[in-house]
Amino acid sequence: MSCPHCGSVEPRGPYIHSRRELRRLRAEERNDHTPMVMVCGMGGVLYGIVMASSPLGKILLATGYGCLGVLIGVPIAFIINMTRHLGR
Repeated sequence: MSCPHCGSVEPRGPYIHSRRELRRLRAEERNDHTPMVMVCGMGGVLYGIVMASSPLGKILLATGYGCLGVLIGVPIAFIINMTRHLGR
C-alpha cells in the first residue's frame, strides 16, 4: 500500500530530518573523509622529508609532496564516501 498522492509507503509520510540531525549527519561525513586526506597528506610530507638531502630541500619537498598527497586524498575520500552510501 502506498499514498496515492506522494507514493510514500510510510503510514505517516517520509521521514524529515530536523536541523540538528542534518548537522550531525554532515559532521559524520566530514569525519569520514578527514582521516583519508590526513593520511595521504602526511604520507607525502614524510616522503618529501626522506627524499631530500638538504634542510631547505626537506622543507620544500615536504610541502610539495604534502600538497600532492592532499590533492590525491580528497578524491579518494570522496569515492569512499560515495561508494559507502550506495549500499544504503
